[in-house]
Amino acid sequence: MQIRKVVLAASGAVFAFALMIPAAASADSHVTVAQAADHAVSTEKSAASGVSAENYWTPQRMRRAVEADTPADAKASRKAAIDAAAKPARLARPQKATTSKKAPGIRIATSIVQGKVFFHNPTNGGDYACSAAAVNNPTKNMVFTAGHCVHGGAGGTWATNWVFVPAYYNGSRPYGTWSAKTLTSFNGWINSSDLNYDIGVANVWDNGSSKLVNTVGGMGLGYNYGYVNTVTVWGYPAAFGYDGEVPYVCQNIGTWQDGSRVQNGCTMVEGASGGPWLRDYNETTGLGTEIGVTSTRTDPPAYIDSPYFDSKIQTIYNNTANG
Repeated sequence: MQIRKVVLAASGAVFAFALMIPAAASADSHVTVAQAADHAVSTEKSAASGVSAENYWTPQRMRRAVEADTPADAKASRKAAIDAAAKPARLARPQKATTSKKAPGIRIATSIVQGKVFFHNPTNGGDYACSAAAVNNPTKNMVFTAGHCVHGGAGGTWATNWVFVPAYYNGSRPYGTWSAKTLTSFNGWINSSDLNYDIGVANVWDNGSSKLVNTVGGMGLGYNYGYVNTVTVWGYPAAFGYDGEVPYVCQNIGTWQDGSRVQNGCTMVEGASGGPWLRDYNETTGLGTEIGVTSTRTDPPAYIDSPYFDSKIQTIYNNTANG
């Protein structure tokens, strides 16, 4: 499966989409809700204000941020992923932007709902990058990404200075920079680096008087759709010739079961972590229903995997929907 470059044009410049995969991160100031079961979630409150996190990410830091990989000992348990007799369920419907349509001077031929994540790892002092997408929720401030884009997994800690930049391109932030208010992931990822739980959610601060989903729109969210679907995958690859500065898309590709996870034939590499897997993607609106996130790739690059979105997605959504 070949990755298709998608064009963004502004004042004659050409834009493309690429993806990045993050590493272990540490805590800002935390109010963690710890629970024992892998299916349970924990949430970290950011100590940084939205303004201070945004100011941290200068153009120079963004360009130096590297792809974050999953820890070497990350594992995927083979426990059953599908709920017995489960039926597909949709937690959120796609939502069009309501307060803005296009950034001034920008002609967009891609989804502005997807974008790039940047965060700092206090443990090693490194700056990292991932991919993500806004998801519709009652408070219009939700971002879905990979778990390793918000927390380092077993032995790691929470990311700091975490920001989401919708439609990022080569340093351009046409829809602003949205800083995390809280970060959430499953205890199964946080405590055990179990790739079945490699899912993260950020609830972001308002940007001035604007809300994220009202500004760029929000993907829908669904679970229990089975392993066989046709999806569109967005991401910011940053290896094997990609530089993470532009977005790419694998469009209308099939998925299948890989153990207890889901796999497809997109060849995106490091930097694409957290990028959305979308059912029923509409090129005109740039919206679809998110049923997966890029978590890992094969070596050499041939396939990418996502945790299976079963009823655990309802757990993490219910715990963050009003965040």
